[in-house]
Amino acid sequence: MNEWLNKTWVIRIISLLLAIIVFTVISLDNQDTRTADIGSFDSIFNSSQETQVLEDIPVSIQIDDEQYVVSGVPQTVAVTLQGTISVVQSTATQRNFDVYVNLEGLEPGTHTVPLEHEGISNRLSVEIAPEQVEVSIEERATAEYEVDVEFTNQEALQPGYELTSATVIPDTVQVTSSQDIIDRIAMVTAFIDVEGLGEDMTFEEVPVRVYDHEGNQLNARIEPEVVSVEVELASPNKSVPLSIETTGELSEDFRLLSMEADVDEVQVFASEENLASIESISTEPIDLSEITESTTVEVELEIPETVRLLSSETVTVTIEVEEMIEETIEDVEIDIENLANGLTPSFLNPDTGTIDITVSGYQTELADISSSDFQLIVDLDGVEDGEHQLPVEAIGPDDLDFLLARDEVMIEVR
Repeated sequence: MNEWLNKTWVIRIISLLLAIIVFTVISLDNQDTRTADIGSFDSIFNSSQETQVLEDIPVSIQIDDEQYVVSGVPQTVAVTLQGTISVVQSTATQRNFDVYVNLEGLEPGTHTVPLEHEGISNRLSVEIAPEQVEVSIEERATAEYEVDVEFTNQEALQPGYELTSATVIPDTVQVTSSQDIIDRIAMVTAFIDVEGLGEDMTFEEVPVRVYDHEGNQLNARIEPEVVSVEVELASPNKSVPLSIETTGELSEDFRLLSMEADVDEVQVFASEENLASIESISTEPIDLSEITESTTVEVELEIPETVRLLSSETVTVTIEVEEMIEETIEDVEIDIENLANGLTPSFLNPDTGTIDITVSGYQTELADISSSDFQLIVDLDGVEDGEHQLPVEAIGPDDLDFLLARDEVMIEVR
């Protein structure tokens, strides 16, 4: 075998045969009619057929779009190609063909027209789905509209802020569509999402949308399609007094000395209109019945519905109270009055001539109390010789309750 392959004329014959085969294959793909001999080669090399469906093929419209508006034409269609593998695959890969509806020469109104194609080899079988469509042709109309701005998520602005103005650039657009669509236009709007916004901002390339009275978006050409929107914010606020509210009563054993918050005023953020009616901000009520000593408590503030933000939602309140106590003042001397001349008194019981006094009052009232604040008197007017059980009169501060350890004494007069 190797001897045959080493012969020059054998190599030339094999090369010629291969060249004939390649030429035949190419000819079968590029000729519409085949000879009987070539057909035999086709049955050998190109007998495989392929069907391929191409989805989402765009549809173009042939009409004077400066004068007419067309509806009813699908944006895309499905195209089925059938033929030899090489041609189908080449066409599917390159997609260098067009699908269109030819509306040239048709008058305004409703028409049923076929979908056509161009640029596909006539060696392929082509099916378009749908094969035909019902279209509506209307005369084109153009109108100018001001662009409104609709804000979404206003409740999610940064706390304390409100929208004050919005400037649209440009503030008008031209809307082009059928006269029927133009007549239905109710709103030409640019939507702005202001969630989290806390400063003035310009929103670029905001799409403009067209809607009818029921809020349905309309299909129309808008020029320009996008606008810029300059949004301005404000944060109206003022400082108002803080009012500390209480509920319940202190126990009878306590009295309130002072109750002060760590701030005297609170900064309130609200609309200008609502700010005018806000005179103060109150705390949540503090229950005094639970207070048994001087203490410091953190109290939440009552936030009116019209208020967006307070400088603080809580305050610290310092409550000073004092308790009713008892204090004993020992050995308060008893004074003798109206003793007759020549007589001498002496105390038998108590023999010290002193009495203890129990004083009831608040801590601050008793802080400086002493025996000098009291006077104990025994009146000996008309008393003669002998032993006498006599009452003791006590004089002390009017704002204090006090009690003598005994209210009578035994005195001997001689």
